[in-house]
Amino acid sequence: MNSKNTILDFTGQPLYIGLDVHKRTWTGTFCTNHTILQTVTFKIPLVENLVLYLEKLFPNAEYYCAYEAGFSGFWAQEQLEAKGIKTIVVNAADIPTSDKDRKFKNDPRDSRKIALSLRGGELEPIYIPSKEAQKVRSIVRERSSIANSQRRVKNQIKSHLNFFGINIPEDLTNRYWSKRFVDWLSEIAEQENDDALRFKIERHNLLRQFQLSVTRKLRMLSKENKYKDLYKLLLSVPGVGLLTNMLLITEIIDMKRFKTVDHLFVYTGFIPTSFTSGDNIRIGEMTNRGNRKLRSALIESSWVAIRRDPELLLKYETYRKRMGGNKAIVRIAKILLRRIRRVWLKNEPYQIATT
Repeated sequence: MNSKNTILDFTGQPLYIGLDVHKRTWTGTFCTNHTILQTVTFKIPLVENLVLYLEKLFPNAEYYCAYEAGFSGFWAQEQLEAKGIKTIVVNAADIPTSDKDRKFKNDPRDSRKIALSLRGGELEPIYIPSKEAQKVRSIVRERSSIANSQRRVKNQIKSHLNFFGINIPEDLTNRYWSKRFVDWLSEIAEQENDDALRFKIERHNLLRQFQLSVTRKLRMLSKENKYKDLYKLLLSVPGVGLLTNMLLITEIIDMKRFKTVDHLFVYTGFIPTSFTSGDNIRIGEMTNRGNRKLRSALIESSWVAIRRDPELLLKYETYRKRMGGNKAIVRIAKILLRRIRRVWLKNEPYQIATT
């Protein structure tokens, strides 16, 4: 009988780890170049338990790990990297998935396909901004979230008025909710003794204050040394104001990470879906992938841009002859984005065409 203890040493051996990440548990599948090993569930403390497991069973191996981008952000990647585990975060849509995986979805199966895709070199990591950049980006996104909440409560107030047959005076039907209009709403709430309307108005006023507070913060950020030069440069682009400007800066962060303009179009979602089979090629609608916030902001900016840049207006009218207005403005948004990229990279202000 051999009583000697075997000392494990995986030096030089790669170990691939696919993680299915949840709030309180991680499910990990482990595999080598030739073998699928086991699937294990880790509980809090997640990183520490995973590291202990690796050190016990696979000491000194070259650890490679991947997990899907999601609610947990990038903190896991940061902590795993600090422990010597090379970790990438990937877009869930980029992980090869079989029909069987879709119909029989569970955590072990998800972690297994991530591990195998990682081993096969099939995964493309997403860009991970610095923690400071993530925090500033969150402020811009918070401004967008507040604006969406404010639109919802405005629609709820209008629906409430319609439900009780209360008509808005003609001189107050402007889209902008002025102080005079809000005062009129408060008077109606008092006259009708309508507590529900009072609560909705109060919610609207609170959201408006939050929105102003976040907007002031964004103005302050735009004047900081790290942002002010690029911010001023992008202001030269027609249709780009404070919010779109800070959205561009905080979402793109580094324009040089997009090797070509097509890579930038993919990131923002300005590419159509396509279906190819044999000689049949069908181009569909715009893909749902991409940065929706940025795409939506660029489309809104394009409506302003065509009123300020005659060349863009001419292109819009040309497109409009053979397609609907919404499709035409998407074409303009792509042109605008291409020009924003040029302004950013060449560090030259936008030039509006003149005769």
